[in-house]
Amino acid sequence: MKIKYILFISIFLILDSLIFYNFKNEVLSFRSYFWICHFSLSLIFIYLNKLISGEKQFDILILIFPVIGYCMILINQFLFFRDYFKSEIEINEDLEKYILNEEKEIIVNSSIDLNLIGAYDILAVGTPAEKKNFLIGFETQNLKFKIEVLKKALWDEDIEVIHYAATEINKIDENFQKLIKEKTNLKNINEICEVYYDYCTSGLLIGEILEFYQKKYIYYVKSKKEIESRDKYNLLNIYKDMKNYMECDKLIEDIIKNESLDQTTVEFIEKYYYDLNNNEMLKEVRRWQKSV
Repeated sequence: MKIKYILFISIFLILDSLIFYNFKNEVLSFRSYFWICHFSLSLIFIYLNKLISGEKQFDILILIFPVIGYCMILINQFLFFRDYFKSEIEINEDLEKYILNEEKEIIVNSSIDLNLIGAYDILAVGTPAEKKNFLIGFETQNLKFKIEVLKKALWDEDIEVIHYAATEINKIDENFQKLIKEKTNLKNINEICEVYYDYCTSGLLIGEILEFYQKKYIYYVKSKKEIESRDKYNLLNIYKDMKNYMECDKLIEDIIKNESLDQTTVEFIEKYYYDLNNNEMLKEVRRWQKSV
């Protein structure tokens, strides 16, 4: 993709150079054929660049500085010129925007998918009957959020509401135990890992019990003949939840070494180093993103 994009920019660089060569005596006049041709070429470049790379922004240099502008785009895109001089404040600001947007997206999706406002309103001001009916019919694809709502209901003043919430939590837990037993008997390592990961990240488990199942998940993943990119991403999440930063760092080094980077993994690593205030590694992540 990079080679094709370099070729794409190079073609426009050559064309603009030819325009400059043919009309160089008219450069100082903004009504000349040079500027008409240059601006036309620039608009074509901006349009095609949007189709190829999907970027909505464009570098103003191609309009202000003919020929040189295309050279600066090459430097910016492929020699990482700006990243070497980007301050830590700029890096942190960019990441804060990314995290904020990510959190907003999660909130919006949760509100749409789970009727978030309605759920908390009912638990806060609903009658006992309304709360019980809500808990009985409460279904969502986001299991972690469902557990959060049910755990909140455990603190209700009405004993029957607490009973219904506890019953639902027990059902979910029993279902996980049943799935673990079934998948273990079938000896399908991929499905075993998937169930253990969902169980560990569901919000059901806490303390030593959570740590026990996290270690079981790690054991099964490492027993696989080939650890896939998805497994590595899930392992990073588990290590981070365990606050096992040493293993997390080792796995990140392995991912980079074997070039098994994808956008989701890079975004996780970026947020991971941001939380640890490791600005040096944040700069490295910026360079990795260019290769994804």
